[in-house]
Amino acid sequence: MAEKDCGGLDQFRIIEKVNTTPLLRDLYEHVTPRFAADWKLIGTLLGLPNGELKAIEAGYPTNVKWCCNQMLEKWLELDHTATWKKLFAAIEPPCDEGTDAVSVLFQIVRRHNIQSRFTTDEESWPPDQPKNFTPLVLVHHQGHGTTMEEPTATVESFQTSNVHSLSVYKDRSELLPDTSTVTKEIADILAPLEHSKYPQFILIEGAPGIGKSILLKEIAYRWGDGQLLKPFKLVLLICLRDPAIQQASLINDLIQLFCCRDEKTLEMAAACSNYFVKNAGKDLVFLFDGFDEFPDALWKTGLIADILKRKLLPQCGLIVSSRPHASVHLREQATIRVDILGFTNTERRQYIQQALDRQPERISELTQYLDQHFPINSLCYVPFNMVILLFLYKKGVPLPRNSTELYNYFVCLTICRYLARYEHTLENTITDLNSLPPFCKNILLQLSKLALEGLNHNRLVFTFEEINAACPDIAVTPGAINCFGLLQAVKHVGLTGMTTTFNFLHFSIQEFLAAHRVAHLPPHEELKFLQEKFWSKIHSNMFAIYVTLTKGQRSSFKAFLQPSLLKRLLQGREVSISSQFLDNQLQCLRLFQCFLDAGDNDTCRFLENAKIFDSKVINLENNSLTTSDVECLMIFLYSSSHKNWTEVYLWDCFIQDHGLQMLHLGVTNCDITIKALELNYNGLTKSSSAAIRDIVIHCEVEVLGISNNNTIGEDEKLYSILTSPSSMLIELYMDSINLSSSAAVKLFTALSESKKLKVLWIVNNNVDDEVCDAITQALMKNTSLCELRMESNPISGSSAQFIIQALRHNNTLQLLYLPYYPQDVEHKIRLSADVNKERHNRGCKVILNIHFKSFSRFRRSRSASFQ
Repeated sequence: MAEKDCGGLDQFRIIEKVNTTPLLRDLYEHVTPRFAADWKLIGTLLGLPNGELKAIEAGYPTNVKWCCNQMLEKWLELDHTATWKKLFAAIEPPCDEGTDAVSVLFQIVRRHNIQSRFTTDEESWPPDQPKNFTPLVLVHHQGHGTTMEEPTATVESFQTSNVHSLSVYKDRSELLPDTSTVTKEIADILAPLEHSKYPQFILIEGAPGIGKSILLKEIAYRWGDGQLLKPFKLVLLICLRDPAIQQASLINDLIQLFCCRDEKTLEMAAACSNYFVKNAGKDLVFLFDGFDEFPDALWKTGLIADILKRKLLPQCGLIVSSRPHASVHLREQATIRVDILGFTNTERRQYIQQALDRQPERISELTQYLDQHFPINSLCYVPFNMVILLFLYKKGVPLPRNSTELYNYFVCLTICRYLARYEHTLENTITDLNSLPPFCKNILLQLSKLALEGLNHNRLVFTFEEINAACPDIAVTPGAINCFGLLQAVKHVGLTGMTTTFNFLHFSIQEFLAAHRVAHLPPHEELKFLQEKFWSKIHSNMFAIYVTLTKGQRSSFKAFLQPSLLKRLLQGREVSISSQFLDNQLQCLRLFQCFLDAGDNDTCRFLENAKIFDSKVINLENNSLTTSDVECLMIFLYSSSHKNWTEVYLWDCFIQDHGLQMLHLGVTNCDITIKALELNYNGLTKSSSAAIRDIVIHCEVEVLGISNNNTIGEDEKLYSILTSPSSMLIELYMDSINLSSSAAVKLFTALSESKKLKVLWIVNNNVDDEVCDAITQALMKNTSLCELRMESNPISGSSAQFIIQALRHNNTLQLLYLPYYPQDVEHKIRLSADVNKERHNRGCKVILNIHFKSFSRFRRSRSASFQ
């Protein structure tokens, strides 16, 4: 600071006055004369937004005393807890000896993070959004990523290993694992970052509107408030959609964005940058928000890419948020995986109670509506959707029946609200975009065109010039470009000054408007677009909205599908003509949901009776299913008239825990049987065990495959399906799930009581000699098991002999696979012969075949019973 001697300020340092609110005249008299030269720095440390400081400076840029007075007045206006103590802290921020500039800048960023928590302007829309951070349920699970035991400097040296992982888990059915693995503290996902001596990389994934950005803001706020990440000197929240961030080429460029642009603070930013470059990023954490909005071209080269790939500042901590489809590059690098899955039923009820002021009748009415309307119920795990639904309910408009109606009503009310400011009496009178006044329709179509072009090129951010070019009917002044309130302006402090970009209120709103644009294309353009884009994953949600908006009645859509031919094809006639949706079950499921939302039950019946479903098998193998794809499957199983399925085959679909919870929600709320359920290679963890148990019992599953899902077998809830009288399970495949010895003991303890299980595979796990007693006891007591495969497990030769000898008391096992040890295999063969002889003498006609196999990597074929 300019002066350490505060002179007349000493009279306010007495205890009675230090915690009182300053009077303006005292500030003018004692602060301005001495500290006017540093007014911008003091204002920043007091938490004033950079925009306010810019506005003050624009008034009298050469009169620092006037600017200082205005800054102090604005501080008293905005900070309702302003005290002399806060002012002293800003005037004399704590600095370590020898690093004054760096420490002061740390204080600036700390105040910035506190001030920016949930910052919203007066135009915040929709209203009634959560003002406080909703605690998330955190569930521990295993994942893949950079090992935490070895330091890593570059992306090329990243190795796949089992590491400590966490999941922000808000499951809709509230099927949580044991309380020992559940917490609601954000600190738990940050604990490895704080306590490990090696750098950590946390990847946060979730659907649009699920709360990724809010979570990062909360982390930044809690560091600024001294609650979290205490070992770190600096935590920078970086929005990757910001053009200034994308243009940054130096670490100094990133740090400068948090500073007012005067000479003194720019010097501090340079000193801070040098400090971290010298220390390879130690004591620094980057919070990168919105990796899905980061241009692909910049991932190949550039400052942000070099940081993420550990080529620059390799010792810094990284926390990155992204939609799942865009984060494939990062998954192998992350040491911690975090999935944000939305509201639990409990949190949703609490939010409804708060939003409706705890009015029992209204709460009961809305809750009952959600219970009765499954498609809307399944949408409201996303906080943004819940906010919109509550807004519509309060406005008294007809409640939506599907996602399309939800966004349609919301867009209509947003436009009505905007027009009401200009004395148009339209508030709450329009619930259909086709009923808008003529002067609105052209603007909306132009805005919809912008939304569609953005979706085609995976763009979510638009400049002022791009909006002017796409929407010429909109007023040309920046303050008016919010397109009926459907766009929000975001100000960025760039390297060359303040810039403003625009984005839609929500990605789903952009998809909705894009669908509105397709529905208003000329017929020949519409048909061409359908033919080119209908099967694209990027456009799948948009086309679901499109079909619902048009109720499937557009001539172009009818020409695209050729309904008369469609019906004949679906009934098995004229199959000589190839059809995309007939050859692909996933496309059939997507179409089914589209027509179901559109209310076209006849076409839904035709689709579910397609020849591709004749075998009563749903096979989505090797499809990396998105959340919307899993929802399509859930809706199909729930709504289809077919209730008896031979097999649901989801091998290598990467549905993960949240996808399984969606599937659980659908199948356990209807009467349906699934004879074989294959869930192998899906990234499932032990937090899915209870859901799998419920699905197996409710759907009378006979064959269950859960191989290659790390830690899925660590929750003993899973093994209750072996002892439950309601379970019909006869085959269980659990290969390569990292099954621990303690979990294996629980498995075989349950097996000893099982009366139905005939086949059990636990190949390539950690079953060792500690489990030998449990295995022998289970084999002596069990009366149903016919096949047991345990090769590629660390079972010693002596333990294998005990297991074989236990079969003297077993009359049902026909096939046993054990690890191969060349030195004693002949002895085991003789021993197995003795067992068979003793069985025969006892009158048992079942012949035991024992095979010894070395380590095997093989992919089990589908169960022979259901091929």
